[in-house]
Amino acid sequence: MARRTVTAGAAWALGATTSAPMVVLVGGIVATYAGSEATALPLLFVLVGAVVTLLLVGYAAMVRAVPHSAPYYAITARGLGATPGVAAGFVALLAYNALQISLYGLFGAIMSGITGFAAWWFWAAAAIAVVTVLGTRRIVLSTQIILGVLILSFVVVGLFVVVGFLSPAGDGIPVAAFDPAGLSVPGLGLAVALTLAAYTGPEGMAAFIEEEDSGAGRHGQAISRGMMACALTLIAVYTAAAWALEAATGASEVAAAAGNDPNLPLTVLSDKLHPVVGIAGTVVLVLAILTSLISFHNIINRYAFAMSREQVLPQYLYKTGSGTAADAPVGASRAQNILAAVVVAVFAVLGADPQATLFAWASTLGAMGLLSLLIIAGASALRYFARTPDSGEKGLVTTAAPLFGVAFGIAILVTMLLQLDQLLGMSSSSLLPYAVPALLIAAALAGAWRAAALKRSKPQIYDGISHGVPSVYAVPDRIDL
Repeated sequence: MARRTVTAGAAWALGATTSAPMVVLVGGIVATYAGSEATALPLLFVLVGAVVTLLLVGYAAMVRAVPHSAPYYAITARGLGATPGVAAGFVALLAYNALQISLYGLFGAIMSGITGFAAWWFWAAAAIAVVTVLGTRRIVLSTQIILGVLILSFVVVGLFVVVGFLSPAGDGIPVAAFDPAGLSVPGLGLAVALTLAAYTGPEGMAAFIEEEDSGAGRHGQAISRGMMACALTLIAVYTAAAWALEAATGASEVAAAAGNDPNLPLTVLSDKLHPVVGIAGTVVLVLAILTSLISFHNIINRYAFAMSREQVLPQYLYKTGSGTAADAPVGASRAQNILAAVVVAVFAVLGADPQATLFAWASTLGAMGLLSLLIIAGASALRYFARTPDSGEKGLVTTAAPLFGVAFGIAILVTMLLQLDQLLGMSSSSLLPYAVPALLIAAALAGAWRAAALKRSKPQIYDGISHGVPSVYAVPDRIDL
């Protein structure tokens, strides 16, 4: 792959784009207020963001110690063993694919509603076509497109925050938004799950490690710096946005307002500024979903590429470009697009609701999978650095942060599991919601089975798991004439 192309700033931009601030503002925050009635949502964004950041500290240290384009796969393999590493790789592929495919349902539903033209699956297919074109291009092109849309997203979100605070409802700016008592609601599990999903993105930037431009610094330093900066940025942005929405409507009215208007932030901008601003916000929302799709696609490609290179996955996925110079993972890109098209087609044939079914279920599957992987990565960091005392990392990074991150991460995961039915809009007596953790367990078992098969029949490949990273200097820089 193309080397020296992803700086710390690019990693920050890619991570923020994957998280999609506009989608979180218009979709996640509104849905959380409507579904949970938690008036202390800004506080929850701080708390969940802090847990994610603690987990990212150990994860980033492992990225520096074990640079690999399939980070969860390699980190787990070095910390807990090759077989758990392959299992983690399979779970990562399932989780990232689920998150990306969920956005096709959301994009299709929004575009069909806005235009009044064609079914949702038509627009989902159009999005797949766009991702197909950009997914086989070098990451530099994607970053340029992504950065432009990200700037527009932050402008709209920032404008909404200013409007919310300068034109609050009759109660003024609600200081109770940070009162823990506001989290004592039946829908806390839903609120935690949706808040967690908002922070999906920064950790995926480690997949671009072979394309990193670290300058004169340590390998992995630019990527890890970009990831941590992205996480802190998202905490500030989402906390402010949730607080501004509560200020704009009033703490006592925010749940009802969100339930009555799924596009509440855009309505606020239209009413308090001008309808054109609301329309512009809708356009930015659509573009933000597209760029988030591209970012997820690039992460998935690199996981499949790296695991294929080590012969854990089929060799077709290892194909890059058409020449001898470094490029993007073409084989993995094509396979991912085919998978997305098949899933969208199945949901379309079944007549499933693209938002209530495809988006809700797939995004829950992805968020739960990535939280599980972050917890496992934290445990891997604890064991790896305990066996490598001369790593050069500080104890806060190798012990304290991962330990607290794992403990609090498990608490969040248990909260999600206990309220899966509410999260997915199912009856409390239904067993169907438990298909989500069952799929994650099935992916892990499939990975473990694959590792066991390699250990038995191809021990040399098994022994090379997580060690197949080539020297970036063995591949020439690409020169575009």
